[in-house]
Amino acid sequence: MHRPAAVTTFGILNIFFAVFGVVGLAASMAMLAMPETTANPVVQIMRNNPAFATWMKISVPLGAVACIVLLAAGIGLLRMKEWGRKLSLAYAVYAIIAGLAGTLFTFVFVIRPLLEKAQTTQGPEAAGAVGGAIGGSVGGCFSLIYPVLLLIFMTRPKLVAAFRSPQEPPVLPTV
Repeated sequence: MHRPAAVTTFGILNIFFAVFGVVGLAASMAMLAMPETTANPVVQIMRNNPAFATWMKISVPLGAVACIVLLAAGIGLLRMKEWGRKLSLAYAVYAIIAGLAGTLFTFVFVIRPLLEKAQTTQGPEAAGAVGGAIGGSVGGCFSLIYPVLLLIFMTRPKLVAAFRSPQEPPVLPTV
């Protein structure tokens, strides 16, 4: 059977987002390593809130594992391997759960404090806090788009059938 275009597309996108994820992880680790004298309000919030700091220390290593899984899944998809499809599904489920949890943690520990800070300050600092809050909210929602699409496409019957070996009989629907 020929390779569906969706398999090639998602294989390439998995690899791209895995590489992009490594860049994001590097930025997160750089943020964790910033000196205590930094004026970055997110770093200050993280240092002043042990729960958010713990979340960051857990989510960064999990993100590294997720990038490795996504890279392997992309390679598997491009090679038309069933394990590539299954890894893509596992990544999609993880990414949706992690994305929702990350959005919740970001709202509680970053966005809400930034908005509270914006109410007590004026000028560029207040605008920056509001902009950061809006950007964090939109970014959290935007980060869910790819894993949801990946989950939808990797479970489509035609795509699932493309990964079956020719000797496997098709699975008949139950009535």
